[in-house]
Formats: sequence, structure tokens, C-alpha cells
Amino acid sequence: MTTIIDIPKHKTIHMIGIGGCGMSAIAKVLLEKGHRVTGSDIKDNITTIRLRDMGATIFLNHQVSNLREADIIVLSSAIKEDNVEYAYALQENMPTYKRAEMLNYLMSHHKKKVAVAGTHGKTTTTAMLTRILDFQQKTPTYVVGGELQDYGGNAALGDNEYFITEADESDGSFLLLNPNIALINNIEPEHMEYYKELSNLLEHFQKFIDSVIAQDGLLIINKDDQELVMLTKNIDQKNIIFYSVKEQSPIMAQNITYSPEGVKFNIILNGEDHGTICMRVHGLHNVYNALAAITYAITERLSLDLTKKGLMDFSGTKRRFQLIGEFAGIQVYDDYGHHPTEIKVTVEGAKKGFDRRTICIFQPHRYTRTRDLIDVFPEAFDEADITIITGIYSANEPKIEGVSGKLIVDKMQERNKTRVMFIEKKSDIAHQILPILKKGDLIITMGAGDIHTVAKEILASLKNQNKTESSMYSEEQ
Repeated sequence: MTTIIDIPKHKTIHMIGIGGCGMSAIAKVLLEKGHRVTGSDIKDNITTIRLRDMGATIFLNHQVSNLREADIIVLSSAIKEDNVEYAYALQENMPTYKRAEMLNYLMSHHKKKVAVAGTHGKTTTTAMLTRILDFQQKTPTYVVGGELQDYGGNAALGDNEYFITEADESDGSFLLLNPNIALINNIEPEHMEYYKELSNLLEHFQKFIDSVIAQDGLLIINKDDQELVMLTKNIDQKNIIFYSVKEQSPIMAQNITYSPEGVKFNIILNGEDHGTICMRVHGLHNVYNALAAITYAITERLSLDLTKKGLMDFSGTKRRFQLIGEFAGIQVYDDYGHHPTEIKVTVEGAKKGFDRRTICIFQPHRYTRTRDLIDVFPEAFDEADITIITGIYSANEPKIEGVSGKLIVDKMQERNKTRVMFIEKKSDIAHQILPILKKGDLIITMGAGDIHTVAKEILASLKNQNKTESSMYSEEQ
């Protein structure tokens, strides 16, 4: 691990790819700590606008002149060596660090370094824990890979006690972090374009777990995940606490019920019922996310009543089953889910909670993921009444011959579990979907690409259709 010892305030930190979720969160904390920050990206977004307002210098291009004042370089994981700024920094032997190394530097100044890891649920669990600590009158520093709807941002500088962050395993860089507390929700084959083999993915998580234990740290583990149970079977009991929905554990959720208002469950601590947890978010996956956060709160001896209030007040994160709008009795949601498990639990949660006809519009993300999980994707949509699959969002991957969104449709039609359509261009979806919509429908746009824009297009089309019909009706009169 590369350790950043200190960064004097007079040094300028330049961040290549500053507009990304992880990079912008780090930039925000650096600015709040009083550091000078510059950054480059290819276009403006809400985060770069906010950073500029905070005092950062933002360049909307990549060129060597952007590094004029730079003393230290921080790289997004998306930046390759052919990037002109990165190439120049290497040529000039400038101090250059990965995003995770800078994140670890920020974390190192805190007593309780909490990292949330796992294939699914990192963003929501981190956000839930932040909300719980807030209700306990704590002031954590948090760095989240998505926007917290309760705070309108993805990061904030707190005091020196708690640092709460996601541990992103997508490129193996979570091994550059040095947390002394880790919450791990689950492990599934994902990001296999990097890991290639499941054994390599598991080896990385084993190293992450071992690094926490090497500090005599604490692991909070989902006992219902067999991969995690296997990786932690030799951990000393004083260093691990399990939570579960299915297996006997110190902390459990029972009597789970779903409604349009959200999900609720009874919290069981060492076999004793300690009342109901009510949340405004949906799905069994959010029960697991909440259990991880509750378990850590309990180890910190925080008030269970205030923990319950924090979770009841939690309104979710952007692009995690986020309500975009409602018109003519039709609700439109958007979700970041792009792995079959994420899709499955979100669709099932919507069906259980709302009991409406559910239409899922899914944009596959990456050719490699689609290829590697092609036999798993079709069953993820079984609970949807209608599914629309689009063309693949490449995320800058080269096209793989024979791999397409249509391939998922063909596999789904073989299963014959749900009505499915292939609409390759997302720009065609809004007008093609209107004729099949009914009052009471629930629509979910899903994917890690740009499918979220379709949710707003559908709402706009519904409103425009209503205006047109009203106008025609008036003319007939």
C-alpha cells in the first residue's frame, strides 16, 4: 500500500476525472479540510458545479496545461496511461496516487475507520449508517458513491471520530484502504472483466478481511451469505458479529412485511424482540442493508431508539429505487441496479410493496457483464409483468460479437415467464411504451448507464399526451 503521510495546505491537488462519484466526494472533503483542489473532466455535471462553487478550479478538458499549479496528482480508476495529463505526470515523476490511496489518506486521520464492502448495497448501507450516526448527535465524515437524498450530496467533513466510506472492489483498489471496521453484505461474481475468476475475487476479499483483523479490528458480516461465512470461518469470535434474516445470529430481522410505505421488521437481539424497525425504502435487500448498519450501531452502544428514528427518517439515495414522478396514476422509478441479483431484489421488492403491474426497462451495462451473466439475467425479471431490454451501454468497452441486449430477450422468451420486448434505442422507448400503459402501473428504469433519462421522458410524454387529448376534446366540443 502507498501511504500518503501528509499534504501541506499550500500544495495543490489535481484530480484527473474529478466529476465521477468517488472522485468528487474526495474533492469535497479535501476542500472542506482547506486544501487547494483543481480537477479535469470531459464535461460539467452537478458535482463539478458544486465543487467550483466551493473554490475548486475545474477544467473541462484533458491537457498538460491543466497541471500548471499541480503538486500532487490523484487519478480516477477510469483514467488510463494514455491520458495526456497522466502521461505527463509520469514523465515528470510527479507524486501520483490512485483515488483509493487518497481516500485512505483522508480516512487515516479518524479513530473509527469504517468501510462498507460487498457486491451489493454499499451505497445504501453507508448512507443508512451516516443517517443513524447523525440522529445520535454524532458528526461523521462520510464519502458515498451516490447522492444522499437527506443531505443533497455525496460527502461531508465531520469530526475526527467516525469516517464512513464505501470500499469499492470493482478494480481491486479496496485493498488500498486500511479500515479497522468493515461491514460486508455479500459477495457475488461481479466485475469479472477485472477479476477473471471467482477464486481471484474471493482472494481479494480474503485479503481485505485479513487486513481488518491484522489491526484487531471488527467485522460485521451477513451470515446468510455462504461465501462470506467461508472466508470468515477462522476469525476469532471477538472480532466478528453476524447478522441474519435466515440463520440464528446475535442480530436478526423477523416478521418482515412490505407495503407501499416501505418495509418493516422486528429487530431481534440475542433472541429477544426489541421492537419494530420501519423504513421508507423497499425490498428485502434493504432489510439486509439496515441490519448491517444496526449491528454496527449496537457495537458502538448507540441508542436503539435513535437508531430506529434514523432509519425511519432515511429517504434513500439517488438512483436506488428513486421515485422520479407520478402522473395519471402511473408511478415512475429509477434504479441503478445492473447485476441480476440487484435487478431481481428490486423488482420483487416493488411487487411485494406496491402490488401493481410492474414494467421494468433495463439497459444492460458492459458487454463483458452481459456475456458473463447471460444465463442469470433472464430469471432476474421473472416478477416483472412487462420487461423492455435496450441495447448495451458499453462503458467504453469494445463490442463483443454476438453479445447484445437482444440476446437477453431471446433467453427470456425461452423461459416464457414475463412479456418481454427489445427496443434497442433508448430514445424510442417513451413513445413506444405509451400505448401499453395503464392507470396503476409502476415503471422502473434500471441500469448503471444513462437509462435514467428515459424515466423523465416517459413522464413528459404522459403529460404531453394528456394535454393533446384534452385539446382534442375541447375542439370536438
